[in-house]
Amino acid sequence: MSVTRPRLLALVAVLVAPAVFADGTPDADNGKAVFAAKCGICHAVTNEPGGPIAGPNMVGLIGRKAGTQQDFAMYTPAMKAYGVKWTPKTLSDFLVNPLTKVPGTTMPMMLPDDNERADVIAYLGTLK
Repeated sequence: MSVTRPRLLALVAVLVAPAVFADGTPDADNGKAVFAAKCGICHAVTNEPGGPIAGPNMVGLIGRKAGTQQDFAMYTPAMKAYGVKWTPKTLSDFLVNPLTKVPGTTMPMMLPDDNERADVIAYLGTLK
């Protein structure tokens, strides 16, 4: 096998991979990876003791009212006042740019990419 063939195969894999989910179906497994890379430093995804505590725990987030996780005491007044119930739609609106959506929140991480954001929200929906 020549050196060119592996490079060609790698290029084809890169170009074809996005087409796998081109039907618009969110990929919770990819969302888990994105979450780990971008969100996991602050947010826990298990009810086990320990883990990140700079942000509220994500277990059971879908369906919970913003700013109300009982075991998290560091909500800003802005987040407490936000008052929405977390649904895929409200999460998507928020995650595009949290600092703009809820001025005064301390969450700096944005997920502006539609597919990446949908994948993360699909993953969050698995955390029960």
